[in-house]
Amino acid sequence: PGIGKKLMWDILDERKKEPFKSFEDLKNRVKGLHDPCEMIAKRIVEEIEGKDKYRLFVGSRRLFRE
Repeated sequence: PGIGKKLMWDILDERKKEPFKSFEDLKNRVKGLHDPCEMIAKRIVEEIEGKDKYRLFVGSRRLFRE
């Protein structure tokens, strides 16, 4: 979420060539991805808040129930 299919494929294609060394490397190699650090931070907050059923960074909801 937050990126389109073309940008997603650009990220995956660049990662196949060589792993990313930093957010700056990711930003420089994938045109159109302006602030990857901010994008990932926003995604993590959305997952913690339960706004999306898919979880890339945060574990299952069961971990947060008391």
